[in-house]
Parts: sequence; structure tokens; C-alpha cells
Amino acid sequence: MKTKFMCIMLILAFALNLSACGNSQENMKSSENGISTDVPQSEKNNTSKKTGSESSDNNTKVGTVNGPAFSGKVSGCYYADGNRIIVAADKLYLYDTQKSETIASADIFLNELCVQSYSDGYFIVGEENGSGSASSFATAQSSNGIKGYLLNKDFVVENTISLSGLLNDDFVLQMASVTISQDGKQIALGGLQGLYLYDISSQKVHTILNYSENGRANNMQIATIDSLAFTGDKTLTYVGTGISSDGGDGVSVYGTVSTDNASLSITQKADYEVDAEEVQKGGNLLVMPQNFNKNNGTLLMLDTASNTEKKLTFSGSSEGKDGVFCSEQGKYVAASILGEASVTINIYDTASGKVIHTETVKDDNSTYFLRIPQILILDESGTCIVVLGRGISEVSTLITTFGFKG
Repeated sequence: MKTKFMCIMLILAFALNLSACGNSQENMKSSENGISTDVPQSEKNNTSKKTGSESSDNNTKVGTVNGPAFSGKVSGCYYADGNRIIVAADKLYLYDTQKSETIASADIFLNELCVQSYSDGYFIVGEENGSGSASSFATAQSSNGIKGYLLNKDFVVENTISLSGLLNDDFVLQMASVTISQDGKQIALGGLQGLYLYDISSQKVHTILNYSENGRANNMQIATIDSLAFTGDKTLTYVGTGISSDGGDGVSVYGTVSTDNASLSITQKADYEVDAEEVQKGGNLLVMPQNFNKNNGTLLMLDTASNTEKKLTFSGSSEGKDGVFCSEQGKYVAASILGEASVTINIYDTASGKVIHTETVKDDNSTYFLRIPQILILDESGTCIVVLGRGISEVSTLITTFGFKG
């Protein structure tokens, strides 16, 4: 009788073990090869889905982001260089996605920021929050304004510049309208009335353009410059608004301007309304997503090396309204498509215009999909980083990574 009882217990234990293995395999969905990624509730506090697989021809490991490495709520991730990123939380962290570890940190507290790499380090522009805690845009703007931080490759702050205080009779309204030259010697600023160049060494400001005086070309006048990027030490490319000499409403324009002689080009995009706040530069590629309410499933791009324009057509006519993201080197762009409890990400090769990878990220908490995610694409390792909930106070930030092959 005792032997029979033990046999029954062994059979039950074996059956329960099989059941547990089956449930474990069902809940652990791979994030490779376009399969959806589900992140368990217990892993949602600033965590990432680790893939640990191979994604590129040179067998580079897919990068990962370890959420618990950062204190406080993660408010965003930004390109640093190679496979390193900058993570904004209670302070700024320099993070290596290949080693899955923090390299350094800087006690900089910003509500919003833009990050640019240059030859000697990183240029970080943002609305400073001196208290280190969340505050409104209006409070930050009125108290501290826009500041720029120059950090070396070791992530040590070497210079702090009050950008709002550089212009006596003008204002810098957009963080995207501030950019640094690749040699780190000059900063260009797009103001309300003109375009300016700041020499970091001499601390002097030079006016490149006064929009009303010499901001005209091709029967158009620049009204605003909303996004700026250096394409060489003496050439800037910009995106903004222009007004025809004949009058009328402002239209989207882009062009180039020389920093030494103010030689200006203006290209009118009357049939394409650029979302100036979403303009991105990857390598030589300037990516200009459409305003979401004018979206028609196409993406305007400019090769700044050859000064040639090209358009990419998305898979669907509504694709693009939920966010378009350029890789650091400009080889890829990603378009996100929001669902009720998921986001689908299509990664396109910018040279061919073809979809090379599709991934769907799911979560039981639909709150994560009420806002457009933030997406970073690391060209070298074929890693895509998806940041969900960073601007939603009700949830912890969720970071997921997956690999793809170009």
C-alpha cells in the first residue's frame, strides 16, 4: 500500500513538473525574428527584455539595457556613440549596451534634453531642473532656461553654457535649434529673429542671418528655424518655416546656410508638412517626419553629403503618425504602429526603402501604449531599444531590446 502511494505521488509530481515547464515556455516569448515580446509584471520597473543572441554578420551580440542600473524613473534614452547610450533618470548615465553596465554618470537634472556627439565628447542641451525633481516646462524656462553641457568622453562636465543668456535681443525657443560643430569649437543657435554662431573659445556671438534682412532666397523668407545640424565645420542644414514674398501662410522649408558668408538655400515643401520637433540626423542623412495630422505614409529624407532628396514609402498609408526614428548612422529608420495593448515596429533600410524586420512588443498594461514610444537603433550591433511609458507618471518606464539583421 505504501509502495502504491509513493508511485502515485511520483506520477503526480512528474505531471506537475511537465505542466510548469509548458507554462514557462508559453510565457517566455522570444524577441527575435519578429516574434512578439511579453514582459512579465515582475520585470516592469525600468527593466529590459534581454535577448543575448547574435544579430549581425560579424556576430556582434545584441545590446541590452538593464533598468535597475538607474535610480529613479527613466525619462529617456539617447545615442552616445557606437553601442553606448545616455540614459536620463535621477541624473544622466553613460551606459554600455554590449557590457550591460553603467560606465559613468553626471549629476545633471533636465526635464527635456537633446544629445549630440562630437569628436571630443557629448553636447547635451536641455531645460534645466535645478531641484532634481519634476517640474513644469514653464518653471524650468522661467528660472533656468536652456543650458548646454559639454562633457568629455569620460562623461565629465567640462563646460556649462547658459544658451538663453547668449542672445541679448533674441530667444532660443527650440532645443533642436541648437547644434555643435564636429570639432567642438562652435555652437549654432536658431533664435526667434535670426541665426547665430557662438565661438566657445572666445565666448563671442556672431550673427549669421537676420531673417528679415538676409534670410531670403528663391522668393522665400525664413520665418523660423526649428532644427539645426552641422554638415561640415562651416555648413549648417536647417528645417523651419518659410513665407513667400507674395505673402500667405508659412510652409515647411529646409536648406543649407554657410556660417562664414551666410550663403543660403531654401527649398519649399508646400505638399509636405515637416514635424520640426521630430527632425533627426543620422550620419549624413537628415530625416524629416511628417506632421502626424498630415501623414500620408511617406518620409522625406535628405542626403546632406550629396544634397539629394529622397522619399521612403511606408508599408501602410497611415504608418508614420505614431513615430519615426532614425538610427545613429542613418542606415535604418523605424516606424512604430500603436495598438490597444501593443506596439509594432517596422525597421526599414534607408538605402533600399525595404522593411528588413518587424517586431511587436506587448504588455498587459495598455497605459504603455497611450503615447508614442522612444526608439533607438544601434547600427553596429543591430540592436533596437524600445522605451515605453517614459512620459507617463502612472507607470514605471519599460525598456525592451531586440535584435535584427540588416
